[in-house]
Amino acid sequence: MRKYGITGLLFLAALGLQSCLFSEEDLFEDTSANRTAASVAKYTELLTGAENGWKLDYYPGGETHDMGGTVLLMQFEGENVTMMSDQTVQGFNDRTETPAGTRVASTYSINADQGPVLSFDTYNVLLHYYCEPRGGLDVDGFEGDYEFVITAATQDDITLRGKKYGTVMHLTRLPADTDWDSYIAGCVQVYDESGEYGTLVGYNGTQTFAPSVFSQQNVITFTETDSEGERTQQRVSFIYTDRGIRFFEPTVVNGVTCDEFTWDNATKTFTSTADANVRLKYERPADYLPIEFYTEHEWEASYNCDFGMNDTTEAVTFTRVEDTDTLLTHFTALNMSYEVKAIYNPTTGMIEFRTQFLDRVTLITTDNKQVNAYVHLCPWNEFDGTVYLANNAGIVSYTSQMEPRVLEFADNGRMSGSDFNGFVFLAFDGPERTSNQLGALGTFSEIKLRQIVEEDTEE
Repeated sequence: MRKYGITGLLFLAALGLQSCLFSEEDLFEDTSANRTAASVAKYTELLTGAENGWKLDYYPGGETHDMGGTVLLMQFEGENVTMMSDQTVQGFNDRTETPAGTRVASTYSINADQGPVLSFDTYNVLLHYYCEPRGGLDVDGFEGDYEFVITAATQDDITLRGKKYGTVMHLTRLPADTDWDSYIAGCVQVYDESGEYGTLVGYNGTQTFAPSVFSQQNVITFTETDSEGERTQQRVSFIYTDRGIRFFEPTVVNGVTCDEFTWDNATKTFTSTADANVRLKYERPADYLPIEFYTEHEWEASYNCDFGMNDTTEAVTFTRVEDTDTLLTHFTALNMSYEVKAIYNPTTGMIEFRTQFLDRVTLITTDNKQVNAYVHLCPWNEFDGTVYLANNAGIVSYTSQMEPRVLEFADNGRMSGSDFNGFVFLAFDGPERTSNQLGALGTFSEIKLRQIVEEDTEE
């Protein structure tokens, strides 16, 4: 009885409120449908009214947007949009690449959902390359958005929020005299000129504010090492402009704000557009190693294996694949030696172990059956068991001791949200990493490479 009584009272109260609301005709002078239609028309007119189109600083990488940005120029006409990018891309099902500077047409729409939503609803490789699944085991791809909630707009700037991942981006109106081809060519030129000078030092006047800065694949990493050898890193994505680079957002490093920079190829320096005293200047790292250093010395590899159960040490050497930056070495798992490729970086002097096919082997199961297996090296995190199968994922060396040289390994920063500290030899029942997994043949974490010196051999 009490329950019905309360319900009845609430019902009567609701009737009273309804009566009051309906009497306030000036609060809603139009229907929801009409307001939605007007909003769609307003934003459509704004997009199509830009004589020379818009520029979108686009950032994939999910909520962390930490895999770099790309420039997308867009011209809206009717229900169609034409795009141009500064990146060369290849769709997952495409047989050929789409080069930077190529115009690609598709369609778009503006709908009402979480507010007005700009949706690129037919496939355009320049955008959907970052959104599409990359096989059955990687349904998120590069975690990019293709639908955007419009949160604010002026005549020259439209603020977008990715509908799925929430990254805030901006469409800015292009000046009428901006030539698309020249602008993208300028972006590509800055990339080409500065790309091989990725080891930078941050200066504020004559003072160093960032002693170790590394630029790679549209991501800048600021690294500091304290007195106890602990490394801390601050990563920020950026896009190329026709004159330099622009960060995803203003970033403060040791009290110095870094945002947009112009590139000077003669001095190999990025200079802040806001303060000419702030510069990111190329300098070869003090711990730089030429590729010959790896091949001319023997090394002791130590690592934690068997899912963290054992520590192992083995002697390794490196040989160079002629006239390339590829080094070959060997690691052992289940009493079998596997040839492993290490990629040498001529900018930093360091090496990377990336995802790669190792060998086809025959395994004996516990019930004495023979199984053909395809073994791949896949980077992983020992602590949470995360394994990545993407091509560029991996670990990269850094110097923890100068003499004799000791190298340790950390995430190579090429994948969004990853934190690798080793790799695993993973067996599949087919040649591709999209095949069924058979299991891990060996795990390697806390890897160290120690240069063997003459005193070691004498002992």
